[in-house]
Amino acid sequence: MNLHASKLLNRDFPARFLRIFWPPMLIFGLHFLFARFLNFYLLFPWIDIPMHFLGGLSIAFSISMTLDTLQEERLIAPLDRVIAYLLIFSLVATIAVFWEFSEFSMDQLYGTNSQISLQNTMQDLFMGILGASTLLGYKIAKID
Repeated sequence: MNLHASKLLNRDFPARFLRIFWPPMLIFGLHFLFARFLNFYLLFPWIDIPMHFLGGLSIAFSISMTLDTLQEERLIAPLDRVIAYLLIFSLVATIAVFWEFSEFSMDQLYGTNSQISLQNTMQDLFMGILGASTLLGYKIAKID
């Protein structure tokens, strides 16, 4: 392990990890609770919309915090804001697509009905990207 990487893996690594990744872990935990134990998605189908929005928002937050930490520790070069925002947006969009791939796979392999329709899938992708865009809009507004 190189000297720079060891800076991230020191004693405060668990605290840093939680500081960066608590939002998506919370949203994923709520999703799991709502889907598997409380049947919220059957009782309240509309809850899928804010969950995808919050998922995109929380993942964008964590990617942003990760980039900030890597720059603070000088593990990556400072990024231009526009490049950083495009990277955050692109990574959230990619994660949203892979989330939908996993829902499709679960539907095919286990007979679940996560992807109700193409319209639902497109709405899920849109809401995740809108969540990321909301965080980026906030960051842009905060700068000016």
